Amino acid sequence: MRYNLDFKIKVIAYYRQGHAGIATVKKFGLDKKIVSKWTYQYQSGGIEAIKPKASKTKYSSDFKHQVITFMLEQGLSQSETALKFNISSPALSSLWHKAYRQYGMSGLTPKRQGRGAMTKPDITRKPDDDKTTAEIKRELAYLRTENAYLKKLDALLREREQTATKQGSSKD
Repeated sequence: MRYNLDFKIKVIAYYRQGHAGIATVKKFGLDKKIVSKWTYQYQSGGIEAIKPKASKTKYSSDFKHQVITFMLEQGLSQSETALKFNISSPALSSLWHKAYRQYGMSGLTPKRQGRGAMTKPDITRKPDDDKTTAEIKRELAYLRTENAYLKKLDALLREREQTATKQGSSKD
């Protein structure tokens, strides 16, 4: 669940006024770990550290390496490391460490996700007489596919027009 900044500040202020962690947890209906996390984040980084993130943070491979190195050298837990470096999820440091052990620095580089953009095949702009048989076949396959697509699109548009005119005439 996401909490807004005002709510987090209220919880931290209540706790810092001297109320026990259990009293704070009961008053606001939160988990004890959340209250201690927010309090530590606020103490170490101020308001910026507790602001909700607007979008998914992207971390560079150098930053990931720095985090892993620091975590191992200092013997910190995932949670302590996440708080120290203001990382959204403690599990990230564990994932980075595993990727680094398996693949080295290349395991820390961000991977492109999703499907690649559709690109036109490599159709050369040579005169037809200068094209090889393979180039002509590739161009022919592309044009056949494009032609079939346009025919289907045309049929779909005609069908929609007919449906629209049928619905319009039945309402009169």
